Amino acid sequence: MHKRQIENILYAGVVGDALGVPVEFSKRDSYYVDSMTAGGTWEQTKGSWSDDTSFTLPLMESLTENGSYDELMQKFENYMFHNEYTPDNLAFGIGSACAKAVRNWSVNHYPALECGDPSVEANGNGALMRLAPLAIHLVDESDLNKRLQLTYEYTCLTHRHPRAIVGSYIYLEILHGLLNGRALRAILNYLPEQLNQALRNRPDELAELPQYDEMFKNNFGMTLRKDIKSSGYVVDTLLASTWSVLASTSIDKAIILAVNLGDDTDTIASIAATISSCENLNYHVSDEWKSQLRNPELLSKIIDRFAEKEASRALV
Repeated sequence: MHKRQIENILYAGVVGDALGVPVEFSKRDSYYVDSMTAGGTWEQTKGSWSDDTSFTLPLMESLTENGSYDELMQKFENYMFHNEYTPDNLAFGIGSACAKAVRNWSVNHYPALECGDPSVEANGNGALMRLAPLAIHLVDESDLNKRLQLTYEYTCLTHRHPRAIVGSYIYLEILHGLLNGRALRAILNYLPEQLNQALRNRPDELAELPQYDEMFKNNFGMTLRKDIKSSGYVVDTLLASTWSVLASTSIDKAIILAVNLGDDTDTIASIAATISSCENLNYHVSDEWKSQLRNPELLSKIIDRFAEKEASRALV
């Protein structure tokens, strides 16, 4: 992968996040967004991004530095308690599962890989939203089991229920396929069988795979908008994001479709933007939207270093 392609993917995710922030939790069709706006749900400045990006930036930094899981959890703590990795030196909107995981590490001193909540009630999208850099990092890893193991570990930092873990598997394997030149519909056709085989000795995870069955149906992209759920539940988020890409013809259109679904708008738009960017590697998100992002210096510093390292690794 080229450095510019990596940057395009990561910036698209931030743009989707920022477009969704002002309308997060809003009811579908009570608004329409196709540009950066201020105020809204969190009363933030135009171009402000949320915890989606603020948890993703530390992961990029950690992968760039070959950091440990404990060092990554420290970065998460620095975000949540000290307002680092934020658009305007203020952390806002952190999901309950992620906040609990950070407190488990910082206050309760849990081992990093045991910080995530294992309960069925903790199946939000807080791991899904930050994992795109890991897919880029693993683009040339041909061993599926190695990819799944690392995905498992990075997910467990905040989410340990098998359903959330399987959601991460599906998402990162979609990105892996796209980054290696496969078509999204083709990936959705072969992925269930691939995961069924890979998880045959992991019964708890295998049992959760049917939760995602709907997205693997041949006509999923034709699903009516009214039948797409857009909550923060990991299954809803992954299906809504993937549907937004299947039902669109460009990165920008996928973002607009996703951000206007309502409810968890920032995360769904961010993930849709990421999937669409991986599908369209030679294109990029709107320059106008990108130019309006808050704290561009921080974004550029972390994204540039990560993209530089990952692009140079590909050339070795």
